[in-house]
Amino acid sequence: MHDSGLIFVRTRKAAGTSVEIALSRHAGQADIITSMSPRDEALRTAEGGRAPQHHLVHGYTPDREPVPPGRGPGVRFYNHMPAREIRQQLGADTWDRYLTVCLERSPYEKVVSLYFHRHRTEPRIPIGEFIESGEFHDAFNWPLYTDAGGEVMVDTVIHHEHLQAGLDALCTRVGLPALVLPRAKSQFRPPGSDYRQILTPAARRAIEEAYAPEFAHHGYRW
Repeated sequence: MHDSGLIFVRTRKAAGTSVEIALSRHAGQADIITSMSPRDEALRTAEGGRAPQHHLVHGYTPDREPVPPGRGPGVRFYNHMPAREIRQQLGADTWDRYLTVCLERSPYEKVVSLYFHRHRTEPRIPIGEFIESGEFHDAFNWPLYTDAGGEVMVDTVIHHEHLQAGLDALCTRVGLPALVLPRAKSQFRPPGSDYRQILTPAARRAIEEAYAPEFAHHGYRW
């Protein structure tokens, strides 16, 4: 966000959709806004957020089909774009001038959230089968906000466990109004689905191994 001097690096399964929609309400004409899924774009429109802009290669004219939220022809900035790629596209001077921020969440919570997002209705596959499939790696955020050497590139990591307090502090720092978050994707996870009751010992070990850098850096515990 140009006027606020803010770059939001979108991570996975950490309330990024809600925060991105809330930030887009305060975006200006010069800001870069990446596209999201059709469902999320509809929610953004309903919530009064600004539509995607300045995310395509200059001069690229898309056809009638919606531009996908990920990598694709003519896409310069995309959803879940790693910080190192954003820095490369914007230039080091611009990156260094802005406040860079991302969200993060306990790997246990992310994996369970991803499980219910991918398998929304009963009968669901067992959690062990989900782990064995390798899909549970898809919530690994570490490469999105670190450089090739594993050093954190963003100035601030807001933890999902203290999301509102972190966002309030961020808004105060950059001069934004308090963010009112829409409910996005929370309906996929059943109420009261505590990861301690869902994850088997084998699933827990697999997550702790696969997400070891996040556990080590952020100090998440069972």
